[in-house]
Amino acid sequence: MKFWTIVTSGYPLREIRHRLAEWGWGALAHYLPRRLAYWSFIDTGARTIRSSEVVTDVRYTELLKRAEK
Repeated sequence: MKFWTIVTSGYPLREIRHRLAEWGWGALAHYLPRRLAYWSFIDTGARTIRSSEVVTDVRYTELLKRAEK
């Protein structure tokens, strides 16, 4: 979502603040150095995979859904 779309959306102030925070984190993440972004990606997967799961059988999108919680 774009900045002006969030600000002029007509949402309550609390929702606007939440969406602006998410937008800001996403914008900041875009400028991370490649090496840091790579290891953050790997670390997120490692923290969310269960001990009973086989690494090659779990889709990374599933791990990212778990990380959101």
